[in-house]
Amino acid sequence: MVDRICVVLEALSIAVCLHRLYGKKFRFDIATVSLMTIEMIMMQAIDYFGWPKELSMLFYLVVVGYCVIEFGFDIKKIIVNNVLYLAILGGLQISIMMIFYIFRIQQMIIGIKPLISNCIILLITIFFPVKFKVNYTTLLYRNREKILIISFGVCAFIVAIFLISFKRFNLFTYSDLFQYILLFSCIVLIGVMSTQLVQYKIKSKEVETELKMHKLYANSFDNLIDNIRYKQHEFDNHINTIYSQHYIYDTYEGLVNAQKNYCVEIGKNNKFNKLLVSGNPIIIGFLYGKFVEIDRFGISISYQINIGELQVGIPIYKLVEILGNLIGNAVDALICSHQHNKLFVFLEEEDKRFAIEVRNESNYINYSEIELFFTKGYSKKGENRGIGLFHVKAICEEYELKLSCQNKEVDRTNWISFFITNKKETT
Repeated sequence: MVDRICVVLEALSIAVCLHRLYGKKFRFDIATVSLMTIEMIMMQAIDYFGWPKELSMLFYLVVVGYCVIEFGFDIKKIIVNNVLYLAILGGLQISIMMIFYIFRIQQMIIGIKPLISNCIILLITIFFPVKFKVNYTTLLYRNREKILIISFGVCAFIVAIFLISFKRFNLFTYSDLFQYILLFSCIVLIGVMSTQLVQYKIKSKEVETELKMHKLYANSFDNLIDNIRYKQHEFDNHINTIYSQHYIYDTYEGLVNAQKNYCVEIGKNNKFNKLLVSGNPIIIGFLYGKFVEIDRFGISISYQINIGELQVGIPIYKLVEILGNLIGNAVDALICSHQHNKLFVFLEEEDKRFAIEVRNESNYINYSEIELFFTKGYSKKGENRGIGLFHVKAICEEYELKLSCQNKEVDRTNWISFFITNKKETT
């Protein structure tokens, strides 16, 4: 009789706990009665007809069906809530048993200990403080990192309870295979989730850094666009000036030279405006600012940029670091050479493929020396240098990018070219 009552109380505790997790008011309806009846039939069949105890595991499928009937089909909520109710009720049961053992109550209630334990669990699930919104925890499945933290805590708690119970209180037998499987599974999960949490921390840092980069360069890009739009009204003035110059010059040759010189000056002041037509605002804003800065050194810059939003499997701020280091290295080489002053930047995106090339005019460099470029600390530009290209190589290895450096002849002039792509082929 006591066993039957315990089965009923256990089924009621499950139903009440699930309603709390779903944030619904408990209803004693047909579905709940069916849940209690099915569990009672299964337990009776195991106890009186000698069915294998492993069949009791089928009851968990019955609980899943109960969730679908009562709360609707939402696979994520079903998984999370079933894990939570098992953790909550299992934790309560183990805690109550430990209290019984510590205060030596179990010796006084032999025979009715399961009944008292199930009554206490049912009362806790029913009268748990209303202010504590248990159902909020089920919403955490939308945040994987929080799920990992909660799961990690649950597994760590279960392992701790088992270890204490095994070594100190002897509440569980060493021959129970299911207990060992559960303990081993929790330990494995703790290891896996620890690794995942570290990865999420790294990912969170990347996202935070990328947001900062977006705010920095996106604002610069917007300001540049506004500045260009503001200058559009000057376009008519330039056209009128060029058109009216025929009133000033008496000769055709003088007019042509004057118009040519005027157009050259206009071009100098707007040489990087084509860069701002389209593309990822962070990259475009960064390159525009970099080109304006480099132009002050008298370095001739040419570029070919054809990109969209750069959804290519590498954080944007990492691409900024790559471009910054490659361009900075090329500019330093040009300044130190005193012979060359040309820089070329290429960036292309097509589907999920992207390619970066940064090259500068240079004397021919032996490939034995080129291999040393990516060695940490190697530099001909002075002490405490040689970090940029080493950092570029580290990023390429982290995201499995193809990196190459070579001498390249363009218009009968030697260039040193750094080329990066996320595919094996190179240009």
